[in-house]
Amino acid sequence: MAAFTQWITQIVLFLLLAMVADALLPSGSMRKYARLVMSILLVLILLNPLLKVLKIDPQTLVESVEYQLESRSSTEQLAEKIESKKSEIMQGQDAYTLQQVTETISNKMEQPLQQQFDLSLKKVDMAFSEKPHNLESLDKLILYVASTPGEGAVEEVNISLTEDDETMDRNQEQEVQDMAAGLLGLHNDQIEIRWEENQ
Repeated sequence: MAAFTQWITQIVLFLLLAMVADALLPSGSMRKYARLVMSILLVLILLNPLLKVLKIDPQTLVESVEYQLESRSSTEQLAEKIESKKSEIMQGQDAYTLQQVTETISNKMEQPLQQQFDLSLKKVDMAFSEKPHNLESLDKLILYVASTPGEGAVEEVNISLTEDDETMDRNQEQEVQDMAAGLLGLHNDQIEIRWEENQ
């Protein structure tokens, strides 16, 4: 009977200590692991009479549980590091792919713009609908062009009160848009032409 009262006393004391420890621990993953350890210890206390009969060392059981908990937390940290490295690599690949797409478009457009329209390509901007960045996922292509003045030539200045010049600029813009769409295999509504001043 004395062994039974001692066993019940151990259970009650452990439960009181576990409640105090649980109240003192901050919320989060640490509390979850602490509760797991406390519940395993409670099971060991409940099974203490059976373990004495079978002569199993409870310290060995506790050490194996602690080892498993440590290996689980290190595995989670390793997975987080792998995921962060993966996202860094993907961002680097996206930047490299974007640079290659920009260079490809510039190379395809520079010579035809110069020969057909006497224009130079200043800059290329792109907006993509999804990743990976390539011509298939291109949403909007913005070409910044400027007229190429001849060397030593004086530009003729026309002052007109009519809308003929504006209509001519729109026609040339439409022609450049059509040519770019044909060269790159895009639709006209995907291409926007913006004019820049020569410096």
